[in-house]
Amino acid sequence: MNKINAYIEQFFPLIKNIFMPALLFALSLICFYALHEISVSSLTTLHCSFYIISFISFMILLYFNQRKPAFYILMMLLSYILINILKNKYNQDYATTSYYISLCFFLPLNLLAFYFIPDNRLLCRTNVFLLLAIFLQFSIGEILGRYDFRLNLTLFDGHLGNLSSLGLIFFIITLTTFFIKASKDGFIMNYALFFCSLNLLFGFIYSDNPTALTIFFCCAALTLMLAIIHSIYYNTYKDALTGLPSRNSYIIQSNSFPLKYSIGVVSIDNYNNMKNIFGKKDRDILVRMIAGKIIEEFGEEHLYRYSADEFILIFKNENKNESFEHLEQIRRAIASAEFVLSNRRKSIKLTVSTCVSEKKRSDANSIEVLYRIRKTLQKANEFSHNISSKA
Repeated sequence: MNKINAYIEQFFPLIKNIFMPALLFALSLICFYALHEISVSSLTTLHCSFYIISFISFMILLYFNQRKPAFYILMMLLSYILINILKNKYNQDYATTSYYISLCFFLPLNLLAFYFIPDNRLLCRTNVFLLLAIFLQFSIGEILGRYDFRLNLTLFDGHLGNLSSLGLIFFIITLTTFFIKASKDGFIMNYALFFCSLNLLFGFIYSDNPTALTIFFCCAALTLMLAIIHSIYYNTYKDALTGLPSRNSYIIQSNSFPLKYSIGVVSIDNYNNMKNIFGKKDRDILVRMIAGKIIEEFGEEHLYRYSADEFILIFKNENKNESFEHLEQIRRAIASAEFVLSNRRKSIKLTVSTCVSEKKRSDANSIEVLYRIRKTLQKANEFSHNISSKA
């Protein structure tokens, strides 16, 4: 049974975070194959929706000053605009033009490159140079198109639908890399970028069909927007690893605590050494298991992950003696538990140290209570671990 729970703990983030992007992609496939052709008014609505969704996504990123998905939005917009321009100019021959072949070549390479850039601030000097590099590529593509120079170099002649063979190869490499990285990290943004790129792939393959082009690009934009909103919300208010309220949630909600309350801290013993012993991925799994144990004993309504190795519990209308018993129960439950990792034969024993203190009249806010607890816990851990104390 413990082995099964270990597998569930390992793959649950994959199932949870992949669900929304995968569902949107499935809906886009169903809509295309079920409808195939839609009315001009519906097509116009989807066309406008694509630009509106992309604009909203970019403004959200601009407001929160985040970079990584911004270049995906830009590349997606430029590709969509260029495809429509080429279709209007060359009609059915657009897919054989050197302009379109260059686009099939540059887009997946850019998506792959922007996937691995650090998720830093959007408004910085580095991004200006990245933006200039993008427009330089499109200028090169325009020059290659003027001289009818085809980047497939006759080595990869042929198409899958309306996507050049060389473009397909780069898309497959890009998507494979995305999926491996997303499966390893488990973050919804990484899965969203994978399914966004998958939508773009289908958009290129069926780009001769206005319905397919608009549906797949619109779905790609919607997938990115929802992932951006989800990621920003979780990064602000939730702990990405455990799903519990984060430090920011604690600080915001601390203003609504009653006059009488106690704060308990559960600190994972030897947390810094766990990465060296188990590796980062297994350490994260163990932290989720510990969080699950705390939830079993306490619930999650007033539970926060305050830092990497600390959980905070709020005991409303309880003094520290009453709250101490709850913390001691949690400490004993974790110390007696056997944690099983799927890649290890033997079970793992982990311990936590806890400390509790109540709000005093002299305390201006909960931060002072928390400071007192941490100071007491630090002194206690100098001599021993797996203990409960009062501050």
